[in-house]
Amino acid sequence: MASRFSNANDRRHAHAADAARGSDIGEWWAAIAVIALAAIAVIALTGSVEPGGGAGLPAVETGPAPEVLATLEPAQASLDAVTAAFRSLCGEPVLVALELEPDCEDGVISIGDDLFDGYGSAQLGPIAKEDVAAAVTTYLRRLRRLPALWDNLEAIEIRGHTDPRAVRDPYVTNMVGSYDRALGVLLFLVGPDGLSDADRAELQRLAIVSGASFSRPPRSCPEESRDCYEDWRRVEIRPVLSESRRREAMHRSLRSIREAGLGGEDRAPGG
Repeated sequence: MASRFSNANDRRHAHAADAARGSDIGEWWAAIAVIALAAIAVIALTGSVEPGGGAGLPAVETGPAPEVLATLEPAQASLDAVTAAFRSLCGEPVLVALELEPDCEDGVISIGDDLFDGYGSAQLGPIAKEDVAAAVTTYLRRLRRLPALWDNLEAIEIRGHTDPRAVRDPYVTNMVGSYDRALGVLLFLVGPDGLSDADRAELQRLAIVSGASFSRPPRSCPEESRDCYEDWRRVEIRPVLSESRRREAMHRSLRSIREAGLGGEDRAPGG
């Protein structure tokens, strides 16, 4: 752990660069923008110009803008809670000390190539095993204490990534390699030397394993170059939030927005 501690600042800068360009979880919640656009459309249709608008404009009766905006409050509160939870998670002191702190925007922990037992190995190194087990133990404990994440957690994806180099069939070869690495991490965590019995059962319930070959390079170093390839080779531990809960929240908000808009149309002039 001490040998890697000197690189903590570089890792944090890489996290910041990734966050600035967006994230999978950010895209997951970006659908909230649909609700905001619908609200803007309703406000525009119902009118929100006060009487005596100046510049010769006719007076327009104020529409139901406050009611429409109020329908967005639950969705905004949910988004704010998730955002705050991820920021709290990434500041966990144990994870920071282990240099396995999650990204502050999407909660993803990245296990770098240097933690594996040699180039192309699917097995973690001896010291790295202790660090990864401690990090995932802490990660699960913190997730349980963050209802905005835990109550919406559908899965924990363990996703492997590689660089594009291979002698034959680079995509296929590296797909196998990336999946094997992710599977190696999971099998260690749920094995006798990994997590506690309670955490093992929790991870067995939630974990899914995937490989991405070289199709998703890190945003902090996406160039196809030797300088970046070490960053490409990694395994990510990714919280997957429930899509069905997001859709339910969107439907409720959109229904409320439509009802607020119709209520504005039913009002008599001057009423």
